[in-house]
Amino acid sequence: MTTRLHCRECGWQSTFRRRSAARRAANRHRCATPPATETTRWWTWTALKARLRGTPLAAADTPVSRDHAPGNATEFTDPHGNRVRWAVLSAHHAETTRRARQAMVDIVRAGYQIGPPPYGYRALRIRVTDPTGYSKLRTVLVPDWPTAAVVKQIFTWRADHGHTFNAIATQLNADPHQYPAPVPGGRWTAKAVRRIITNPKYVGRQVWARTVSGRPATVEHWVVSGLHAHEPLIDEYSFRRAQPSPMPTGGGRGLSV
Repeated sequence: MTTRLHCRECGWQSTFRRRSAARRAANRHRCATPPATETTRWWTWTALKARLRGTPLAAADTPVSRDHAPGNATEFTDPHGNRVRWAVLSAHHAETTRRARQAMVDIVRAGYQIGPPPYGYRALRIRVTDPTGYSKLRTVLVPDWPTAAVVKQIFTWRADHGHTFNAIATQLNADPHQYPAPVPGGRWTAKAVRRIITNPKYVGRQVWARTVSGRPATVEHWVVSGLHAHEPLIDEYSFRRAQPSPMPTGGGRGLSV
């Protein structure tokens, strides 16, 4: 947020990024009439979208007047008389978001890891060269054998013996040295066990976008890599048997939701 001071008597004007600095400058000004104050809020994408939808913003926002000239339905004028094409800026933001998501999709479908590795794996950074000859670093998953053995034991208890998540967590907490928790010094919970049981990365595929805005997405909207993106810890048959309830296959991709 910026504050602009303008004195109508002497013509002095200045812009400050802090209100406190603007107040001190106004108190030091020696003209009889206090300088006029104009506060401008920095534009954000939220404010931009609100302008496009016609949603009124807070009173502290910059006053913006609409240009009613024919053909200028998407143009606005700021207090300095500058015309800004909000629709163009919004389209640019949408295109940037689309390209960023497509880059993530390409990385996952190529079999590379995004984010921290799941329990049972560790991240290995490798350098790859694309067809254009450009070299870049990518992350692949490799088994972390001490914790990978814990993952296999969890699926055995679940798929072969039908233990509940709470029962598995109790068994794991009974021997923390043999079954270290995902969080160092922490304890196993039913939620942590369920997270492992339902994670399709353990069958050797990379999966992304399993949630949308914090809510589970349908399998048709998942971004899934091909087989053997990394070494599997569990076969797909055991993975399906261990799931909380019978679930449909993933659209012919050999994956269960």
